[in-house]
Amino acid sequence: MSRTKVHNAVRCLAAAAIWLSLWLWMAWVPSARAAAPAEISRAAFQAQVARLQDVVAACEAAPAACNGDSVGTDVAVGDTAHGGFEEHWQWLRTTLNKAKTAKGSERATMLRDAREHLTEIAAEIDATPDAQQAKAFLRARAQANAVLSRPEFQRGGGPTWWDRAKAWFVAWIERLFLGVAQVGAAAPWLGTLLEWLFFIAAAAGLLFLLLRNISRQRLRVSLGDAALQRGGRERDADDWVARASQHAAAQEWRDAVHCIYWAAIVLLETQRAWRHDPARTPREYVRLLKPASPQQRSLRRLTQIFEGVWYGLRDADAALYSDARSLYDGLAADRTEPSSARGTSDATLASGGAA
Repeated sequence: MSRTKVHNAVRCLAAAAIWLSLWLWMAWVPSARAAAPAEISRAAFQAQVARLQDVVAACEAAPAACNGDSVGTDVAVGDTAHGGFEEHWQWLRTTLNKAKTAKGSERATMLRDAREHLTEIAAEIDATPDAQQAKAFLRARAQANAVLSRPEFQRGGGPTWWDRAKAWFVAWIERLFLGVAQVGAAAPWLGTLLEWLFFIAAAAGLLFLLLRNISRQRLRVSLGDAALQRGGRERDADDWVARASQHAAAQEWRDAVHCIYWAAIVLLETQRAWRHDPARTPREYVRLLKPASPQQRSLRRLTQIFEGVWYGLRDADAALYSDARSLYDGLAADRTEPSSARGTSDATLASGGAA
């Protein structure tokens, strides 16, 4: 082989190595960026959302301003183990890059959905309970724990009234059997009578259990076929709605909102929006739905109402329950078209957007 051919082969190998290194570097950078979100405060996150709203507005004004790199890195707001969350902006990067080359109504629709999604995130941040309230609650709880740890609350004592009652009952049983033994010696027929009484009582108890089991079987057979064909989870959704109506009739608005929220969660589960997992948080349910979809918007608003009433100690009233019930009715009307989750497996969340 000539020297020229050797040099050409070396050049080709070097070029291939350079291209392979560039490709590996480009594939590694996004994953590294997604794996290490930057830690920022809640105020900084609000400023970031406002900046991204300006970026989307500039992209709507001129396609040349659409650049996914202008979004910035993903962020972690607060401690995720104590109420914090992570926000991944990959969906916004993808939208901006596609909008740069999209045409007509498709581009307008993409940017409108992105703008509305950012508006919802900003509203959720404003609706989140103040950190000062959380600190005040923790401080009050620490004071209560300190009071309960004082010696006067830790002292032991003698036998309680329950212990004395148990001792008296045991002693009474012993005296009873001793008296029976003495009477049995004087009347031998008493032992046979007690045996028959015990046998009759056992037979009566067995007969009672048998009749009870038969009555349950008859009740199950008497149920109609339509009731048996209904899915268990859907029946649970109807039960939650019935409970909500009962609480609303009694003007127990907080419990009514709580029940109608869980009716929506069970309803979406019957529509195969996700797999059943009782360990999820309310905001994780929202993130499992398709971003900016009607189902996600309705569940996001319903989640805000539920968290404000159930965890944020917000006063509930008839108007608030009416809003929650309207959101559930909208989800129930669309039960023939199940919402799509972000992935086929929702056992873990790959991205943690703000709920």
